[in-house]
Order: sequence, then C-alpha cells, then structure tokens
Amino acid sequence: MSSLFFCGGMPKSGTTLLQRILDLHPEISCNSEDNLEFLAQSFLDLHKKYNLILSLLASRTGAEKYKEIDKKVFLKNFYYLIKDIAINRNEKVKFIGISDNNFLLKNLVNLSNIFLNSKTIIIFRNPIDIALSAWDHNQRLYKKEKSEEHLNIMKIDGELDLNKYIIHRSKLWNRQVKNLLLQTEKIPSKFLIITYEDLCMNKKKIVKKIFQHLGCSDDEGIISKVIEESSLEKMRKLSSDPSFFNKGRMNFGDKELDPLTIKSAIDFSKEGLDLIKIQLPRDKN
Repeated sequence: MSSLFFCGGMPKSGTTLLQRILDLHPEISCNSEDNLEFLAQSFLDLHKKYNLILSLLASRTGAEKYKEIDKKVFLKNFYYLIKDIAINRNEKVKFIGISDNNFLLKNLVNLSNIFLNSKTIIIFRNPIDIALSAWDHNQRLYKKEKSEEHLNIMKIDGELDLNKYIIHRSKLWNRQVKNLLLQTEKIPSKFLIITYEDLCMNKKKIVKKIFQHLGCSDDEGIISKVIEESSLEKMRKLSSDPSFFNKGRMNFGDKELDPLTIKSAIDFSKEGLDLIKIQLPRDKN
C-alpha cells in the first residue's frame, strides 16, 4: 500500500522545483500541481444544487418535509477522491504525492487529521522575490492570453504599481507565514518546512532531508541524479514553456527595485523571515 503525502507552498515559492525533485525519486510519484480548491468548491456547489433539487421534488409531490443532505456527506466523498486521484496516477510506487498550493495551505491540519499517516512538505521563499516572480509571470500570461484578469490581480488601490505591489505582498506574506507555522507546531512530526533559498544553496542537504522526512531511500546515487535532473537549466530545456522557469531569484529585489521599497518590504516581513530563518543580504540588515 502506497503512503500519501502533500507538498506545496505559496505560489512562486519554488513549489514546481519541489514537485520535480520529488517526482524524480524512483520510489515517489508526484505529478504536476493539482487544484483541490476547484474540486472542493465543485463538491460544495453540487451539495447546494442537489438539496435544491430535493426541495423542488418535495414541493411537486406535496411532501410536508424532506431531509436535506448534510454538507459533510459531500466533503467526505471529496476527501476519498483526493486519495483515489493520487493512487490512479501510480499505485506501484511506495510514496504518492499531491502537489497543491492554495487548498493545502488553507487546510494543513485538516488534511493531516483526515489522512492520519500522511506527511507534508511546505516550501517558503522570501516575499520580495515571490512578488517579483509573480509580477513577471502575470505579465507574461497577460501578453499570451490577452486577459485583463492577470493585470487586475496585481493592482493595488486600482493602480498597477510594482512598488506598492511588493509592499502589499510582503505584509500578506508575513501574516500567512506566522499563521502557517502556528498550525504546523500542532503536529510537528508530520510537517517539514524548507525554504527555496536553502534548497538552492544547500541542495544536497535539503534533498536528503526531504527524502528522510518521507521515509524513502536517501541513497547517494539517487540524490546525485535528482540534483542533476532538477537543475534550472535542465527543467527549462525539457519544458514545453521554458519561459515559466525564469530567473530563480534569491536577491531580495537587488538591482530591480528602489532600495527604499526593499527596506520597507523587509521591515514588514521581518517576523516571518526570522521564523523560517531566511537570511537577509548583509547590506539589507
């Protein structure tokens, strides 16, 4: 029987790199990112519609009362589906991963309580480089898809202003990091916290830690191959959309942003940066 695990983080935190590293291990299957939030909302919408249908049928037959279906019934089946999705992909390996961001971060403890033997890996990255990466990504999508939605999600107070966007995202990031760490502290053995910066600078050490957390083989030969195959150059070369693997920034916006914006963003996110031990550039302390 395969063991289920979850992995992810805030978008543009290196979640794709983490997923590729995991999927490269011969004992692990971890396909490209899922959208569990979409699935969950679909189940909730179906629950409402089904109860409306029951109400309509009851009124047609003159029934004095009818029993609505509890939302928990639909959600229970949604969680069954998560496991079946994972198994459907590759039931022959020892470890099967679900790679997700938004739903995972909103339901960390809930998922751990439902899937009792599961483990989770969460990756963080400094908020300035996350925001810059998201800014570039949405600009590319806007040019490619011609949809204003990609620009609108970056507007602050109706303005498309990079400096305001960086500050706004840094404040949100700080709150989210503190909240997530409070949740992981409830069941520390089930969660592994890593950072994109540490993964890039100390790749062998962090990859080994990831595999040990899951309980799969951390053989030197496997780790060496995973490191080689998950390089930015290799992933860019094999991708159908090389532009997705852009710069891999780790410089807190140095030479890209106004120094005052960088200082303000660091000040607003200092608590979170300290908690997950992301080292600041020396001249930004």
